[in-house]
Amino acid sequence: MSGRGRHAAPELAHRYVLGPRLGEGGSAQVFRGVDTRLDRPVAVKIFRLDDATPEQVRRYAQEARVLAELTHPTLVALLDVGADVLDGTGPVAFLVMELVEGRTLRELLAEGPTDAATAADIGRQVAQGLGHAHAAGVVHRDVKPSNVLVSSRTAPSGHRDAPRVPVVVADFGIAASHGGTASASATASYQSPEQALGLDIGPGSDVYSLGLVLLECLTGDRAYPGDPISTSVARLLHGPQVPPSVDPDWARLLRAMTRQDPAQRPRMRAVEAELRALRLAAPAPA
Repeated sequence: MSGRGRHAAPELAHRYVLGPRLGEGGSAQVFRGVDTRLDRPVAVKIFRLDDATPEQVRRYAQEARVLAELTHPTLVALLDVGADVLDGTGPVAFLVMELVEGRTLRELLAEGPTDAATAADIGRQVAQGLGHAHAAGVVHRDVKPSNVLVSSRTAPSGHRDAPRVPVVVADFGIAASHGGTASASATASYQSPEQALGLDIGPGSDVYSLGLVLLECLTGDRAYPGDPISTSVARLLHGPQVPPSVDPDWARLLRAMTRQDPAQRPRMRAVEAELRALRLAAPAPA
């Protein structure tokens, strides 16, 4: 049972002391926490069970299962799972994950577009993580700026291929195996055309979504703003508009990643290689 006294901080499984809330979405809340056994900071994602729908329970179980199978420096690491009764909330299930100190890519883009070198650096790391997931048979299905965590830790130096802005990919709650159908939980602004149509999806869907994220990094604008219905229709009628100001090599890659036919899009490993070349060719940000 959780709780260590009337005014004590909430505790889960007699081990994880909860601190401030870091975020919220759907049926889950994410808190900063402390693992009292190992004396380290963690992120704790809590799912309320008393009023959860079967789909929400499925998402929790899916995220736990996927994260347990995937280990990569650019994917958020799962440390523990469990269930408890939280005072004032009721029965909960929880995931304990590595704490990424920093902010989301969505928060970073709220300040304006990135330079090309930073966009390539972030994109290459996201492509690495997603490529690893694809090789394991997993499609993320909800690639978007708020699911990319930008770490505030100092980037390693001394190697030309080391990340300048370290990032990790989070939230595999609606991930699925290759060939799974589209999920209504995916964010409309970044859905692939096949997701908008409710068709079977594969790794190419993540490639498309990452293309939209990278375009937004370079321009500061969403390719498909608006309500879910209008954005879904828009992407079926035309591809995203790549401004003439975008470097030709970037424009070529973005158009390839966002082709209507998923079979015509490059594989994530090829995207990673292209982004690595763009990053090395671009001048380092001041």
